[in-house]
Amino acid sequence: MNPKLKNAIQIRQSVITEWLKEKDLRTVQYMAGHRYVSSTERYQTNNFEDLKEALNKHHPLK
Repeated sequence: MNPKLKNAIQIRQSVITEWLKEKDLRTVQYMAGHRYVSSTERYQTNNFEDLKEALNKHHPLK
């Protein structure tokens, strides 16, 4: 097992976060077995790296 991983919960959290990048919120809620959508929303991250990359790629004042 990777020494950076502290426990199995960290793996679950990583998987749910990755699902949210690819699928919609309600689908991930169902897949994760969450009763309330707010439980799934906690795993959403602001993907500033993609935004930064898009801005650098398309900004007219490079």
